[in-house]
Amino acid sequence: MAALASTLAEARTQLDRVRTTPLAAADAILRLEDAGAQIGRLQIGCCAPKRLPLYARMLENLTTAQLTLNSATGHAH
Repeated sequence: MAALASTLAEARTQLDRVRTTPLAAADAILRLEDAGAQIGRLQIGCCAPKRLPLYARMLENLTTAQLTLNSATGHAH
């Protein structure tokens, strides 16, 4: 969880820089992908069924953030 918190903080920092630094969007997306991988590991390795909806919601929110960022920067799929 500490690694995930750190990754999300790094993503937040990059998101704050998107308007002023051209490569910040790409860096933010990489951090979001890292966070998604970390959450996926937690979700698969978790033995507490009550946490599964939390992990699923977190992954959904990361996906929304990534799609929004790509769309805003003209990199939508």
